[in-house]
Amino acid sequence: MSERMVPRTEYIRQLDSFRKDVGLIKVITGVRRCGKSELMRQFRQHLMDDGVPEGDIIYVDLERKRYVIDSERMLYETIRNSIRSEECYILLDEVQLVKGWERVVTTARNEFGANVYITGSNSKMLSDELGTHITGRFVQIHVMPFSFREFLQRYPIDPDNGHTQRFVQYMHWGGMPIIDLDDGNTKNRAILRGVYDSIVNHDIRPRVDLDQSILENVTSFMLSNTGNLTSAGRITEGALIGDPRTTEKYLYELCKCYIFYKSERYDIIGAKHMQSNAKYYPVDTGMMNTILYGHELNEAAMLECIVFLELVRHGYRVSVGSYRSREIDFTAWMEECPPEFYQVALRLDDRRTLDRELDSFRRMGVGCRKVLVTLDRDQYDVPDDVELVNVVDWLLDPI
Repeated sequence: MSERMVPRTEYIRQLDSFRKDVGLIKVITGVRRCGKSELMRQFRQHLMDDGVPEGDIIYVDLERKRYVIDSERMLYETIRNSIRSEECYILLDEVQLVKGWERVVTTARNEFGANVYITGSNSKMLSDELGTHITGRFVQIHVMPFSFREFLQRYPIDPDNGHTQRFVQYMHWGGMPIIDLDDGNTKNRAILRGVYDSIVNHDIRPRVDLDQSILENVTSFMLSNTGNLTSAGRITEGALIGDPRTTEKYLYELCKCYIFYKSERYDIIGAKHMQSNAKYYPVDTGMMNTILYGHELNEAAMLECIVFLELVRHGYRVSVGSYRSREIDFTAWMEECPPEFYQVALRLDDRRTLDRELDSFRRMGVGCRKVLVTLDRDQYDVPDDVELVNVVDWLLDPI
């Protein structure tokens, strides 16, 4: 299949929303190979389509210019010599390749009054360390692999593949833009494995002394337990690590580089987060499929992961709901909005399965949104305050 450009419309909207905030440095973050550089190119085109003169957009791809622009001074001179007006945009891709980039970025904002957007490697652009690199105010636009809606733009419906077939492909191979379904399973697994190895070798290892075999054990254990509550102690035991502190260090680094997202438990009665057990979801089910290759696919866990990532993609804060001895898969809420509750079930094979999923909802009371997401398309009798939705429909409709 020839590569089909997928507009990252929602991220363009987010980037565009900060155009008036010239004092903010806009930082595009996300796991490696999720499409940050392509997003930067699309945003450049968006600016021109919106009437910004091409000469007022200083776009520098430092991956391509790495042997030409190789110092702080050269990057500064490149920008200064390109300034044509008092209202310019500076778009710097792979900014970490120039030592001292943070001083150049800060100077460009302060001296030229430029509207600055940057992307960079996770080894230099980690959320909890950006404040030490960038002086002043900044905002992050967090990019994730393709949503299912974006996946369908890359791989449209055709006579051989309807929405359900495409969803199964999406569930197995995820949304990393770098893969191509027409390349075959072996090649795509090799590509996704390469992405994972690159994250470990370039984003994690230079920062901390990690043992490769133990890190592999941790990753495999966590992926095998996707959708299950777990703790650092349980991972320590399951991954054959001697010290829980080592496990906590590994978990911290894996989450900082966006290989995993952590979902803490939330006490619905006490309205507070609990620091004990949590769930960890991989950034991409295709990577999960690749690293666990040879194990039986856990489609229920993959479905739960997709629902979690979609909620995060839409800006929800997502936790595991805990209600006495019961668990709600996800408690999700927006700022200043009441929480919403989600249950995820691969299939509702019988009344007992349905009743089990609904039982947790019954304890939530009235007046709150309750959604049961499933791969099934059969109709079942559910309470009036419960939304029973097929996952494909849910992913394609506004949440």
